[in-house]
This record gives sequence, C-alpha cells and structure tokens, in this order.
Amino acid sequence: MPFTKGRISSAFNLANNQKRIFFHIAYWTCVVLFFSFWWGTRYYNYWVCFYNELAFLPVKIGVVYFSLYILIPRLLFKKKYLLLVATGMATMFIGGILQRMLAYYSFIPMIGLIDPKRPLFDPTEILLQVININTVMIIPFSIKLYSYSLEKENRILSLLQEKTHAELQFLRSQIQPHFLFNVLNDLYAMALKQSDKTAELILKLSDLMRYVLHESTVDVVPVEKEISYLRNYIDLEKLRYDKRFSVTFNVIGDTAECHIAPLLLLPFVENAFKHSTTNELSGAWINIELHISSKELYMHVANSYNPKSPKNDSLSSGIGIQNIRQRLDILYHGCYSLDSKSDENTYISNLIIHL
Repeated sequence: MPFTKGRISSAFNLANNQKRIFFHIAYWTCVVLFFSFWWGTRYYNYWVCFYNELAFLPVKIGVVYFSLYILIPRLLFKKKYLLLVATGMATMFIGGILQRMLAYYSFIPMIGLIDPKRPLFDPTEILLQVININTVMIIPFSIKLYSYSLEKENRILSLLQEKTHAELQFLRSQIQPHFLFNVLNDLYAMALKQSDKTAELILKLSDLMRYVLHESTVDVVPVEKEISYLRNYIDLEKLRYDKRFSVTFNVIGDTAECHIAPLLLLPFVENAFKHSTTNELSGAWINIELHISSKELYMHVANSYNPKSPKNDSLSSGIGIQNIRQRLDILYHGCYSLDSKSDENTYISNLIIHL
C-alpha cells in the first residue's frame, strides 16, 4: 500500500522523537560518567562515586527538565524576568538541599569522604551542590536557547517570505488586467475602423494572453520565451499603428541558458509606444536592444520623444512601470539598475539585471 502524506509525516515525527530520546539518554550517561570520574579521581574510589552520582541523577534530571520545559518557555520567553529569577533561585536552592541530603546519607559519609562535623544544612555544602547542578544545566540551556533563537529567526524569515510572495502575486495580478485593458483598446480602435487586420490582431492577442495566463504564475521563464512575447507585442502594436512607427528590435548574445522573471521587460516596450510621438502621422520610432550573457541582461529602449507632448511624465508613470520597479526590488534587490534620461527628441531607458 502506498504511503499517504499523513503516514510519512508520522514516520518522520517518530524518527525525530527516537533521536531526541537517544540524545537525552546519551547526555545523562555522559553526566554520570564524567562526575564519577571527576570525584573518583579526587577521592580514589570510582565505584562509590558512581553510585553516588546515580543517587544524584533524579534530582539533576528534575531540576534541569523543570527549568527547560517550565521556567524557560513560560517565564523567560514571555519576559517575566522577576518571576523567573525568583523561581529559578528557589529551584536551585531546593535542588541543592536535596543533593546535600543525598550526599549526607549516601555512601560517601560511610567511607569518610564527608566531614561528619559539618551540619546537614551547611550553607557552603549546599552552595557546592547548587554549583554542581548548574554545571549540568549549561549544555541543555545553551541548546534550548540556541534552538529557540534559530526557530524564531526561521519563523521571521518564513513570514517575510510569505509577505514577499503575497506582494509579488498581487503585482503579477495587476499586470494581466492592465495589459488586457490596453490591448482591448487597440482592438476596439481597429474594429471601429473596420480594419481587415482585426482578425490578425485577435490572433496575436490570443497568443499574448496565453503567455500571460500560463507563464506569469511561475517564478522564472527562459529569456527566449520573454523575447518571443515581446516580438508578438511589437507585431500587435504595428498592426494598430500601421506605418506611424519604425521599430527595430535586436537581440545580442546567447539566450539558451538564461532565465528571467516573466513579464519584466514588456512595460518598457509598452512605455516606449505610449510616450513616443504617436500624435504624428509618421516619424515615430523605437529602438530596442537586448544584450544577454550568462551573468547579465542589459536592455536599452530608446524612442522618439516630444517634451511638449502631454505624455511627458517620465518613465515612472503608469501602473506598468510602477509595478516593474516594485517587482525588481523584490526579485533582484541589489542586483539591478534602472535609469532613464531624455533630451529634446529622445527618451532612453536602460535596465541591467545581474542574473
């Protein structure tokens, strides 16, 4: 029978629990052996010290786990510091007294390793036992705090990723209606003229919308697909404006192995058509160049420009370019540059993306 997702998850959790139990047992075994060797070397009796450490073990386990699973998550992580200090000191004091009592009545006094003249609740002896317990707690506390810090950092990163993904999805969703609205306007204009190119425009629009709907949901697409999409868009605009535009589109470099986020380049071409001198019957021009290597994509878009035109509001105008700036900040933060400039009759946009 094939594994279901729930069974795989259960098996994974079981393996983690078994691994955790193994590490806990291994740790306490090392604690007993270490202190048995430490005190055995001092008092020259390893077996008695070993039995004594076994007697101490329940106290140490109780204090450590109480601190790990009660004090730290319920007081330290919730920033109840005064209560944490008070409860922690009380826990250490109780643990120290219990270990002192075990040491006082266990094997060690029988072989003369403890001064019988010292009272049971001697402060110095109790303090030594508290230090002994604290020594055992160093490693578990360090692991607990490190794990919490790592988990908190991962949780913050996960939230940031979810936020970024949601922003990116929203920006992508803006592209589709914006683009469709512009192309439908073109189609409407041609239908009013009863142009014989309307059918061809609809076919181009179909190809473009197929790309928008299918490719805009993925993270990256081959640069070749993006270029093909741009060529279709340029052909569509040529159908609308007929001979009013002179458009050149050159691609330099090998595009075979390069990938890019979808629909990043279109707004620059769209902007060139929008802000060229389209009010003239002829003479408007657009020059588009793509230089592509394995490490970098450089796009240069230049178009005819009339400063006196009402559409001279710069590259940052329109939802498309605003959208692209935000997407570039999310997808290629610190790895791109975008600038624009204009003179009396030319508007130039330059985009560099480090792939």
